[in-house]
Amino acid sequence: MYAKVIVDIKTEELNHSFDYIIPAQFEGFLERGMRVIVPFGVQTRLGYVIEIIEKSSDATKEIQEVLDAVPVVDEETFKLMDTIMDSAPSLHSAVFEAVIPSELLVSYHKEVHLLDSKNMDQELLGLFNTKGVWKLTQKDQIYYPKLKRLEQKGIISIDTVLKEKGSAKTEVSFTMNTEHNYAKIASYPIILDLYLNKPIYTKKELLSFGVSASQMNTLVKHEVLIPDQTDVFRDIKHYFDLEHKEITLTEEQMFAKMRILDSLGKKETFLLKGITGSGKTEVYIHIIEEVLKRGEQVLFLVPEITLIGPMAQRLKSVFDHVAIYHSALSKGERYDQYKMIQTMEARIVLGTRSAVFLPMKHLGLIIMDEEHDPSYEQLEGVIYDAKNIALTRSEYHQIPLILGSATPSIVSMYLAEQGTYQLLELTYRPLHLQLPQIKLIDMKDELKNKNTSIFSRDLLSAMKKRLEKKEQTILLFNRKGYAPFVLCRQCGDVPKCPHCDISLTYYKDQNSLKCHYCGYEKPFSITCDICKENAVKEVGAGIEYVEQVLRKTLPEAKILRMDANVTKTKGSHEMIWNAFQNEEADILLGTQMIAKGLDFPKVTLVGVLMADVSLKVPSYRASELAYMLFSQVTGRSGRFLPGEAIIQGYDLDHYAIKNVSTGYDAFYKEALFNRKISSYPPFMQNSQILVEGESYLKTYQQAFLLKKKLNVMGIKVLGPTEAFIKKIKDKYRFTITLKYEHMDFKNLFQLIESFETKEISMRFYPSLDII
Repeated sequence: MYAKVIVDIKTEELNHSFDYIIPAQFEGFLERGMRVIVPFGVQTRLGYVIEIIEKSSDATKEIQEVLDAVPVVDEETFKLMDTIMDSAPSLHSAVFEAVIPSELLVSYHKEVHLLDSKNMDQELLGLFNTKGVWKLTQKDQIYYPKLKRLEQKGIISIDTVLKEKGSAKTEVSFTMNTEHNYAKIASYPIILDLYLNKPIYTKKELLSFGVSASQMNTLVKHEVLIPDQTDVFRDIKHYFDLEHKEITLTEEQMFAKMRILDSLGKKETFLLKGITGSGKTEVYIHIIEEVLKRGEQVLFLVPEITLIGPMAQRLKSVFDHVAIYHSALSKGERYDQYKMIQTMEARIVLGTRSAVFLPMKHLGLIIMDEEHDPSYEQLEGVIYDAKNIALTRSEYHQIPLILGSATPSIVSMYLAEQGTYQLLELTYRPLHLQLPQIKLIDMKDELKNKNTSIFSRDLLSAMKKRLEKKEQTILLFNRKGYAPFVLCRQCGDVPKCPHCDISLTYYKDQNSLKCHYCGYEKPFSITCDICKENAVKEVGAGIEYVEQVLRKTLPEAKILRMDANVTKTKGSHEMIWNAFQNEEADILLGTQMIAKGLDFPKVTLVGVLMADVSLKVPSYRASELAYMLFSQVTGRSGRFLPGEAIIQGYDLDHYAIKNVSTGYDAFYKEALFNRKISSYPPFMQNSQILVEGESYLKTYQQAFLLKKKLNVMGIKVLGPTEAFIKKIKDKYRFTITLKYEHMDFKNLFQLIESFETKEISMRFYPSLDII
């Protein structure tokens, strides 16, 4: 018997399966979806079995080891991988890595083992540890030729060591020897008292009760205690208190609940459209209770880590054993959470985008909160839309999918109107609290009245009133850093990234200039690199600048800032959210991560600074995303007390801004009309092909040749044009836009692949709003 195996090497040349002989001891045991260790050239690699076959003319090597007792890639996961590959082809090994929990992946390193110390090169002998092992690092590559010669002589062996990235944590624990004479145990009264309460204690626990290490050794020696290794669960540290609130559902909430409960056990997609503060989470919780009673699992997705803390507080206040899964957890924490899910100890899984792939064999419900959020779309590496994956899982398990939002995406709302999704609406807040009053401030008028501050007079006055009344304010400014760029006032030079066609962003608190695309960074200097004059100054405003001005303007205010730069450390999102929740600050200033899902009782004012900047993005979705951002953030105000929101900008006539006060329906009608006349989704599918290469001319020529071939496929082809950022990481970028109603994707992908060369790469980006 033979196995077709995908080897975990991510190169286009090796993007196919390889046949391996199944040794006799694994026959009848090895299954599709198991991980194996295989020889590959001179290496030893991790592989994934995708098929068991009876005949092969290519297999020459045997599988060395099988890592799993049961397949880690089940048939559902293979189906999810097909969903990814059908919409945007990727390397097979990369897709496996994307869908399999990272804790089950393998890391590699090389070790040199000393076999003959007498004949060993004395220069290298000192690099071995006392056990005769030398773990090679990248800097040791200079020794490789010499090591190969020593290996051939039998003086050393060079081995590949594989290690799973996740593993259980263990501690020494002790149980009482129940077969021991209790009269002898009685001479240790503290031990007898402890073990009357529970049968096992860790070493750390016994130390906390006053049992010294020497006493433990004595008790072990006298066979009173039996030592062992116990798995220790790494619980996730939270920074909030659990507060369960019993809330009676409104008529609208009860109708939504009953309609969804009627669909349990059936594939059905619901769009739960509820204005901000209307109680969508309460509906979720009531439905989850019923799903758990059926012995099933719930997958609950949120778009960003920022929302994990608030939602975890709500869920853990009601339910036991909620698993949390996102990229900011440590490897050990993720491993333990994964094991909770795998063993069904946790039947609710709360996570961000990647959690959509977690294996859940008894899945009964999927919830995607803030379904409109583009963070559900993975646009780097393996491209996928978590919504498409959730729809596939809903169909596979025949279960309902709830898409919740105060501002549904235009495509989702259109599908609900067409009957593809079932629309459920929550049109008012519980206790009939009103939405905040919204005021638009034209900053051109402020300049005419000699106000050059970033804050309008109305916003500044409103913030001062909140300080007096001990209420809270949220300010949204969606720009990173201190300034978007710096400029030499003498010669006009703007420092740019040497690898990307973009100016460097200035971070004052770190005194550095950074590229947001490739990570390039250099120290800031007022001396111009071109003219050598001390004339380099920041231009424009970033969130750090706004914070500085805010502290000078309102020195009495306690201010918290939340953006990507201050939330790099573990738990930082939750600590900032919880501090503001506990009224440790008067003003929360942040980028778009503060705009949705957060519920603060004392917030009665929201300010949006330079709103029209969000519309200056070269995307057909710019208006949609801007409207949703402003609607979501203004909805943070007035949830328990009367609130208001002030939106500032220099171009406030755009319908995406004006309709924030009139409501979603007015915005949706205008946006849908614009989409129709421009042939954008949902009326026409739009995809892009990104063509990249180190030579500007060759990259354009290859893109142009591809366009000519695409023209005969009966679809509308636009371009090639320079990408918005024409060079990233030393590669020039051109885009070809495709507009179509139907597409033969198989032929399209084959055509794109035929135009790729060693110098020119091409990537297909699907419309991420298709079913």
